Amino acid sequence: MIYLRNFILVIIVFCIAITIYARFIADVPVRELLGQGNPASEVPSSPGQGTADTAISLAPEEAPSAIQETPAGGLQVTGANKNPTTFDFEELQRTLGLVDQKQRMALLENEESFRNFVKKEAANKSIDAAAHANKIDQNEKNLLIARRGAENILREIYLKQLIASKIPQEFPTEEQIKAYYEKNRDKFVLEERFPVWQIFLPVNADNSQKDIEILKKQAEAIISDISKNRLDFATAAFRYSSHQESKFNGGFMGLVKPDDLKPEIQKALLSLSPDKVSSPVSTGDGLHILKRGPVIAKQELKLEDVREQIRKLLNRQIRNELRQAIFKQAATSYPVAIGDKIIEVWRQKMQAGDSQENAANE
Repeated sequence: MIYLRNFILVIIVFCIAITIYARFIADVPVRELLGQGNPASEVPSSPGQGTADTAISLAPEEAPSAIQETPAGGLQVTGANKNPTTFDFEELQRTLGLVDQKQRMALLENEESFRNFVKKEAANKSIDAAAHANKIDQNEKNLLIARRGAENILREIYLKQLIASKIPQEFPTEEQIKAYYEKNRDKFVLEERFPVWQIFLPVNADNSQKDIEILKKQAEAIISDISKNRLDFATAAFRYSSHQESKFNGGFMGLVKPDDLKPEIQKALLSLSPDKVSSPVSTGDGLHILKRGPVIAKQELKLEDVREQIRKLLNRQIRNELRQAIFKQAATSYPVAIGDKIIEVWRQKMQAGDSQENAANE
């Protein structure tokens, strides 16, 4: 009985130890990634240590971060930051003022969407507070990245606003759309096409002549089964074809222009009557069993068919032209003169610097 009692006790202790160890293993990686490995590493030891090169902590363990509702109705971030960050109604208004009108209306009409939006913004404020607390904004490289990001955004805002101010509200007019259509009628033509189906049997580079002959016999057997109504073309394509894009659609390849086809396949299809099945057609890729539908004659699209397409095309065209013109004008009004020689000097200088740095690291 003593041995049994001791054995049971050992088993219980072992299970407890495994449970504690498992929890520790599951907890450590995430905490370490967040810079919460131990209290000593959570707060930089000196003012200069809170950069991107040091561990980042979200908040000390003894004062976990929390988002609480303030009496004024704002959301307050508490924890490591002794000056709590708030997200109030006025800031929410300013933030929503940047949202597209349709998206804004959708958010305001849906309670859950609006709640999720506000909580996401509050969570962003928490991250901002943590970043500032860890002095991310005092790192020179981080500041350069932030400044370039801000400059890119401002540049695009400037371009977007200036382009919008230069384009008349009624552009393009109906007359401009008609003029473009008449000038480019040849672009709005659907060439002669026909629907095509195929069953594809691939030939590999390492296949012997004997292998190819066996494949031809397989193709002829498939054609025979189809012609004798033992098998329909769609089922045969699903069962035998190696063309993945079409086999699950009965072998259908879509509406095809003859000029887009390989010469061997084009010749076979043009000489084939509609809904008839071809003999095996050999190409460099393998064997093709083909079928086509009736020819759809060349068709000129009418203006009403392409009006919206032309409208979008003209808008895109004018925006691209204005963008290029703005860059050209800015380069003239605010020139930044850099010659090719100095650019090459800079390249060589940076290349030499990188070489020295790599050598030092080795």
